[in-house]
Amino acid sequence: MHILLLNYEFPPLGGGAAPVTKSLALELGKRGHTFDLITMQYEGLPQEEQEGPIHIHRIPCRRKRKELSTTLEMLSFLRPAYKKAEELIHKKKYDLIHAHFIIPTGILAWRLSKKYHIPYIISTHGSDIPGYNPDRFQILHKIILPVWKRIIQKSQKIITPSEHLRQLILKSWNKNPEKIQTIPWGIDTPKLPKVKKENIILFAGRLFERKGAQYLLKAIKNTDINEYKVIIVGDGPLRKELEETIRGDPRVEFKGWIPRKELWKLYAQSKIFVFPSTQESFGMVIGEAMASKMAVITSNNSAMPEVIGDTGILVRPENVEDIRNAILQLTKNQKMVRTLGEKARLRVQKIFTMKKVIDSYEKVFKEVQKKET
Repeated sequence: MHILLLNYEFPPLGGGAAPVTKSLALELGKRGHTFDLITMQYEGLPQEEQEGPIHIHRIPCRRKRKELSTTLEMLSFLRPAYKKAEELIHKKKYDLIHAHFIIPTGILAWRLSKKYHIPYIISTHGSDIPGYNPDRFQILHKIILPVWKRIIQKSQKIITPSEHLRQLILKSWNKNPEKIQTIPWGIDTPKLPKVKKENIILFAGRLFERKGAQYLLKAIKNTDINEYKVIIVGDGPLRKELEETIRGDPRVEFKGWIPRKELWKLYAQSKIFVFPSTQESFGMVIGEAMASKMAVITSNNSAMPEVIGDTGILVRPENVEDIRNAILQLTKNQKMVRTLGEKARLRVQKIFTMKKVIDSYEKVFKEVQKKET
């Protein structure tokens, strides 16, 4: 199939949804599918390039930060993105539109489908669902709820990475529950590099309040874990405040954004992964840490228990004492760290393999194609 792919974020921009979009398209490309991707432009990036089966078209907009896009920046993307999509549709035949996020890119999919009669599906990621991210989008979700419902109604399928997110959608729209399908994200399980596990506690994610790096830093204060190094990977609006919080603590290092290859190496070197987020639609970094045989500490709400199962330690959201106790428990019990790491990788290989995910997406594609013929 030739697919028009829509996501306002694509590597190196954005958070978890960007690499997910890329990996899905690359894997589907191995089975013969091809893509034209419409995404945001950013300084230093080419307006057009080919990456395997993905022809990338970057659209000029007002985006100012690599890691985060505001509502106004998203709006500035929509009109020129729609114009570019029309230009491509007039030149090429598309079997399907695949949008990532109901809002904003689902708006494009809905309008294009209505005008050009091309079916569309949407992969959701969390912030596009009412109630998921109220600290950023609560008012916006209330304003656009009628449009949001219309986009879902006219879609062929809405795909969520977790049952938690599926249930959250159904709270706002439950006319046809069968349309909302859960397909977890696929997690790579590359051959582990031959590096020795070191005494490293790792956090990886965007540095804003919901991701919870601040709770990790509070948890390690006044703890006797001097033999461990704490590494924070990622960037965002909270970074300066976090750095100020631990100024003078030689155990903590901020790395900012690092290449994916370097991150995988760091996963392999580290023993403990702490990700005390207050809300996740899946938590790709959790799965990657599990695939790298890390002992994981994460929150006991939203989708995180679905991902981790019984292979890590669940703590209450925002509870510094829980996080501290979990860290101390693991740093004092190396056998437990190894056991959880082994179980975690096996869980990823059993449940979250990329093959299973791509099989599920191809099944959806065929269902859509069958409806249209």
